[in-house]
Amino acid sequence: MTKDMLSLEILDVSSNSLEYDRHGENCTWVGSIVVLNLSSNILTDSVFRCLPPRVKVLDLHNNRIRSIPKDVAHLEALQELNVASNSLAHLPGCGSFSSLSILIIDYNSISNPSADFFQSCQKIRSLKAGNNPFQCTCELRDFIQSLGQVSSDVVESWPDSYECEYPESYKGTLLKDFRVSELSCNTALLIVTIGVTGLALALTMTGLCVYFDLPWYLRMLCQWTQTRRRARNVPLEELQRTLQFHAFISYSEHDSAWVKNELVPCLEKEGIKICLHERNFVPGKSIMENIINCIEKSYKSIFVLSPNFVQSEWCHYELYFAHHNLFHEGSDNLILILLDSIPQYSIPSSYHKLKALMAQRTYLEWPKEKSKHGLFWANIRAAFNIKLKLVAEEDDVKT
Repeated sequence: MTKDMLSLEILDVSSNSLEYDRHGENCTWVGSIVVLNLSSNILTDSVFRCLPPRVKVLDLHNNRIRSIPKDVAHLEALQELNVASNSLAHLPGCGSFSSLSILIIDYNSISNPSADFFQSCQKIRSLKAGNNPFQCTCELRDFIQSLGQVSSDVVESWPDSYECEYPESYKGTLLKDFRVSELSCNTALLIVTIGVTGLALALTMTGLCVYFDLPWYLRMLCQWTQTRRRARNVPLEELQRTLQFHAFISYSEHDSAWVKNELVPCLEKEGIKICLHERNFVPGKSIMENIINCIEKSYKSIFVLSPNFVQSEWCHYELYFAHHNLFHEGSDNLILILLDSIPQYSIPSSYHKLKALMAQRTYLEWPKEKSKHGLFWANIRAAFNIKLKLVAEEDDVKT
């Protein structure tokens, strides 16, 4: 068509119904054409296989172009390319357009433009790529960052024509306002962060469990539950609380001499019936079950506190169950006797309930001076200020 127009430089054949026969081998353009307008036709991707070799300005907007082939003929003189209002899904690279400085590619189907566009097209001084259905995900973040690294005069209609289309939660958001964290985009970093956080949480929970002796409390809760479950199988009349002792005494074996020589004789001569491990525990039953039964069948629980007491695991069990029974029954049934002072640093973390009890409740301190013993015993007797009718005990604690 133009082979005889040797001086033709500008050709406008827009708004026709031109299409390129991709199977045709005859592709002849006059070499003088520098401006070519093929807009508003029905041209497809194949148009790039047959273009004037020295064209500088090429207008292909409003056609049916879906992509720019990678094996397109090199148009080293091309400076301005208009492919707006087509169906392009990606920004083209400039491997075949080494002189390209103006690219108009708005109103296409570009959702995730390549972040290395400006590296490929280093001579670009004007890019018009707005009004595309941008998908605001991690992939787009790098492209947005690359836009921020070029002059504001390069990207036309920025930022108003650059909006998120997907996902729905970001629809209408300007690209400049789109933010997504590094953590959510970097899968490896996310896995490492979750792993480190999970490990730190596990170590923290393990440390807290050890510090507060959680396994011990779980065992105690299990034992208490089992004892309560067995109690449900007993007839209702037998479940009614029946006291067999005025007091159950909890103490360390290292303090047994004072308990047996001082405390027990002084209480029993006042008619106070005492429950002790060695004479009232039922053979064949577990120690913890005996502890629970003795505490439940005693009006009071007396704890002889000393440095030896806080080093005893069984004393810990007895204190735990008595403290639990205090809230379960709603009664004031604890008597704390401080036989020897206990430094705070020597109290194990598992005895935090004891610390709380000593801070909240009055405890009786055993005086070293004999002249003060009378007042001490008077206070002990005052704790048993009501007359109780105890159920007769045959041999051992009834269960």
